[in-house]
Amino acid sequence: MKQRLQTVLRQLLKPAPRHTTLFNGQLLDQKREDVYVVMHQNGLIR
Repeated sequence: MKQRLQTVLRQLLKPAPRHTTLFNGQLLDQKREDVYVVMHQNGLIR
């Protein structure tokens, strides 16, 4: 029983796996341009 409890605790205390995200440079550029246009239209950028 003690060994089973230790096994369960070890599994619970393991760090969560990191999910890798893919960097999408094209999407970043598109969002940057969209934000620039909106700010320009609102008079925040001349």
